Amino acid sequence: MSIATMFGFGVKANPADLPKLYPLNISAQTFIDNDVIHIFQKILTDVVERTQGIPENRMPLLWDSCLKSSLSDGLITMLAKAMAEKKELFLVIKNDVLRKATQTEEAQIKADYEKSAKSSVGIYISFKEFIKADFLKVYSTLELCTIEALNKQMNLAKAIQFKVSALRTSVSLIDASKAESQAVTIATALNAGKPVLLDEKDEILLLEPNIDPVKQAIEFFNQKRAYYLGLPAAYIMGEQTGGLNADGGADQKATERGLKNFYVSIVQPTVEALFGKKVEYKSQDDKALEVGLNTMKTFEMTSEDFVTLPEKQGIVRGILGLPKENPELPKEREPDVLPAGPGQPQPGKAAPAPKGNA
Repeated sequence: MSIATMFGFGVKANPADLPKLYPLNISAQTFIDNDVIHIFQKILTDVVERTQGIPENRMPLLWDSCLKSSLSDGLITMLAKAMAEKKELFLVIKNDVLRKATQTEEAQIKADYEKSAKSSVGIYISFKEFIKADFLKVYSTLELCTIEALNKQMNLAKAIQFKVSALRTSVSLIDASKAESQAVTIATALNAGKPVLLDEKDEILLLEPNIDPVKQAIEFFNQKRAYYLGLPAAYIMGEQTGGLNADGGADQKATERGLKNFYVSIVQPTVEALFGKKVEYKSQDDKALEVGLNTMKTFEMTSEDFVTLPEKQGIVRGILGLPKENPELPKEREPDVLPAGPGQPQPGKAAPAPKGNA
């Protein structure tokens, strides 16, 4: 576009003909889908790390594989994709390989579940009513718009702005070609880092990108994601809570509560139905362990006048997340008694009366 056209000398530019400025090299659908899938993969991976009881020979079925001899998607990725797409999932294990069911197997599994809510062929999982995925996609879409704006800012920051004083009023249509030639000469010199001759009121500027609004927007989106997922925002952003008195304990407790929800509703029923083994959730909240150990030390130094031993055990078990019922306390042993020496009374017997005159 020539200077004559840009500044209204002659034909005016049609905004519809202007190209899209610095488009991202990724489609909106690809960004949104992968963003949501990645969030679910992260959550399910952390839940599996806290799940005990999965057979060792079944652990490889949970993870993705790059080998062409096996399926690329493991159980975690299959579940994450089904959650993001709100689809049904039919899974089968054949010859130690986890795969999606064929159409015939899928029909058989559906029929079996309608009769007895289980099937010997495979398992039936449904995320059709998983509304959380819709809300996550809304905020992924907004985040994409924010990233596109940032991308334009950063690319524009590479361009040098040459502000010519009174350009429109000082350059006529006849002299437009001369002004364009001078502008090209100055731009070439600036690009090469060479000195240029400018008028006193002319300016050369670089755009300074302002990323603070972008950071605030993304932080808001992550807070809304955390709200729908039942997890702290620090977990979504991968950050620890700041502050002099913040040790991350509150976020850790909130993370454990949120992850346990996904364990109970998704991981536990899926793993137990698929592998036929009972599993158990083990929290990684080490703050509770620290508090429990300190409580035990305190109880060891206190009497049982106000808090009995079973009550102390119940308190400690509650802090550590152990079952509430107390195990039976061992019965107190009778004190060991050494055999009496010669002339000494036996335990539990009266001493013999002395012989002879008193």
